[in-house]
Parts: sequence; structure tokens; C-alpha cells
Amino acid sequence: MSDFQNAPTDIIAERNALADKVQRELELAGVATSRIAETTAQAGAGAEIEVDRGDDAAGGVFVTWKTHSILCAAAIESLQNGEYQAQSVRHHGTIMMHMRDAIIGILVSAGFRAEASDDDMRPLAVRVWGAATVENSPCQSFPA
Repeated sequence: MSDFQNAPTDIIAERNALADKVQRELELAGVATSRIAETTAQAGAGAEIEVDRGDDAAGGVFVTWKTHSILCAAAIESLQNGEYQAQSVRHHGTIMMHMRDAIIGILVSAGFRAEASDDDMRPLAVRVWGAATVENSPCQSFPA
């Protein structure tokens, strides 16, 4: 039996609102985005935004870069075959690392508090702690 508990409804609503703002800013930067939801099918390549609903230190808003399914499948196959130094694994990891850093740069520029996640279950994710305010958003006059 699991001890998992959802965060209170108001906290989840705040996280969803933050995720909406993150998604909008990344899209304004030209980044393809998708939201992870319990009931949706997997989306294509781009920034995948997750609202972790947990009532624990791991809860919050996370962004992870998702490579094209062909590269992802090649890296997974290499790992499953014990080929940990395969070019597909190195290339996939390098892309994930550079895109994580680019996403952090975009979000910080837009006024968010964002940093590399220290969650070992999300090693190449971005954790977003706070949203841009109307005063410091570079696109405050653009409609949502």
C-alpha cells in the first residue's frame, strides 16, 4: 500500500496555473510543448510540462525535454542491451542536458524561478518554483 497523498486542491490549482504560464512562455519562445496528464496519450518531441500533484517535497511543476521517438527508442534499445556508451545514449543525454539548460534560460529570462531538478527520478528536468509577475513579464501586453 502506498502512502502517496495529493496536495490540497488550492495548491494543485496554483501548480496548474504556474504550468499554464510556463507553457505560454515556452510557446512564445517557439518551443513545442505538451502537458502530461493522467489520461492523455504521449505527445511528440518538445518540452513536456508536468504538474506533480504530490503533497511532498517532490511535488511541483517540472519541464522535461522529450526527443523524437526514433532517437528515444534507439537510446532505450542500447540501454536495454547493456550498451551504456552507445552513440544513441550519449547523443540523447547531450540533447536532454542542453535543452534543459536552454529551457532554464528561457524561463529565467521571462521572470520565472527555474533550476535543474535535484529529484533523482527526474535527473534532466527543470523545476519551476515561481511565476513571472505581470510587472516583470516581457510579454505582459500580449493576450494569453
